[in-house]
Amino acid sequence: MGRPLNKKYFANTNYQDFGTAGVGGESVASVAVTGTFSGKTPGTYDIPASVISAPGVTGGAKPTLTLTIAAAGDAGTVTVVTAGSGYLTTATVSGAALQALGGAGTGTVVLTATMTSGAAARQNGIKCEAQVGAGSEVTTGDVIKQVSDIRYKVQTSDGTAVCKLVTTADLNANEMSITATDSAGGTYFVKKLTARKVVLVPIDGTQFPTNADGTYKSAKWSFTTTIVDAQVTIANQ
Repeated sequence: MGRPLNKKYFANTNYQDFGTAGVGGESVASVAVTGTFSGKTPGTYDIPASVISAPGVTGGAKPTLTLTIAAAGDAGTVTVVTAGSGYLTTATVSGAALQALGGAGTGTVVLTATMTSGAAARQNGIKCEAQVGAGSEVTTGDVIKQVSDIRYKVQTSDGTAVCKLVTTADLNANEMSITATDSAGGTYFVKKLTARKVVLVPIDGTQFPTNADGTYKSAKWSFTTTIVDAQVTIANQ
């Protein structure tokens, strides 16, 4: 196997830093509350998990939130007790649920900014499409471990399995695909991924065309930055 990928590219490394589900995606940073809570007895109330939207990444965790009303008629303050994980879009809290807790109020959850470095940041992980066993043909998942050059342990809503990396959208049992994007928005299947380079099979991308002899071009890669004719981004969440 070529130089293996750094563990920071696998979202399960978040567990050691955050103590929450080992997945990519984002956590909840804060909750802004509008309106007032007249007629409600001052105090701190748990916001039921059932009224918080679910994370989009398999294995993600909902945040734990409380609503504190300092005095009748005041705007409430929501405290993020645990930040959760695995959100791909803005998490939401039911306004009706907050009204039930404290009168006439609504809430909006704000996600943390995406960060991919530093011990205090939630790491994004490599995103794949996979068919785990006899499950759904194509299900979005997290790559959680590199097993060999073209085999990875992945997690989807159908479970966890070691899957073979292929360069097609038509997947069989325990197969997976990873995509890359160039600076013009062109896309590619990943044929092989190492710590520094990615081998690219064009889907609609033109910056890295197939060679005349049928072999494939390679490029540098990152999660965040493309460089024309030189570097692509790997799908991540």
